[in-house]
Amino acid sequence: MSSFAIDRARHMLATGLFSAVLFYAAPLHAQQCTVLPKQVKLGETLRITCPAEFTSAKLNERSAQLYLQPDGKRFGLLPISVKDTPGTFSLAISRSGSGAPQTLRVVIRKTIFPSQNVKLAPEIEALHSTPEEMALLTSFRDNISETRSWADPLQPPVSGCMTSPFGVRRLHSGKPTGEYHGGVDQRTPEGEAIRAVAGGTITFAKQFNVLGNAVGIDHGQGLESMYLHMSRLVVAPRATVQRGAILGYAGSTGRSTGPHLHWVLYVNGINVNPAQWVKLQPCSGAAKKR
Repeated sequence: MSSFAIDRARHMLATGLFSAVLFYAAPLHAQQCTVLPKQVKLGETLRITCPAEFTSAKLNERSAQLYLQPDGKRFGLLPISVKDTPGTFSLAISRSGSGAPQTLRVVIRKTIFPSQNVKLAPEIEALHSTPEEMALLTSFRDNISETRSWADPLQPPVSGCMTSPFGVRRLHSGKPTGEYHGGVDQRTPEGEAIRAVAGGTITFAKQFNVLGNAVGIDHGQGLESMYLHMSRLVVAPRATVQRGAILGYAGSTGRSTGPHLHWVLYVNGINVNPAQWVKLQPCSGAAKKR
């Protein structure tokens, strides 16, 4: 065989081997999970996307189910609490059966939240939730449905600016409470319509001592929302609502100092920052970082 033929055969063999490597490597690469964002602030949510054989994810002691989506992939939400410890951690994603899990690196960033003093009249501050109300709220956070009724981005429930952001360290009449603001407050005139941030099923619509007239919605696959202090409600438990549906009207019922909307997002039972899900404009003079 001539040297030209030998060189050509070597070239074809090398090219074939390289093509074979690409052929087999591409499917392997395509089978990897992804997590966004890779660097997350306290109170934010991780979005995990995987091939169908992956079924759950775990970060430290917190787990999240991955749900099969219409495109054949798995998707799940894993919340980061405001009380979590910043640092670099391993996110373990498990497969069905005996397959080896995949591990991804996640950085939880140190996050500084502002402080805010709220002056409460003694009769308002004296309001407390009943054991029955606490049990209902616990059940709401703990029960997760598998049918997804939401899509990004969410819709703001009202148009008003944000008077108090998520994570604010609350003082009542100048005294530290040890509590943080688990949702956001938006400036809302008395009687303004309050709308659902996404489609879902009404879990509760009732009056509470502290929350006032409140509505809780299950949006499916770990996402829930809650709307407080309304003057009146126009929905009932177990009703199905669409994104933008009117739930009630703004007011100042319960532990409230004036008409506004306090609303909350839960991911798998943990309060998360709505500002990651929907664009909210701060009011001038709102709580600042200190």
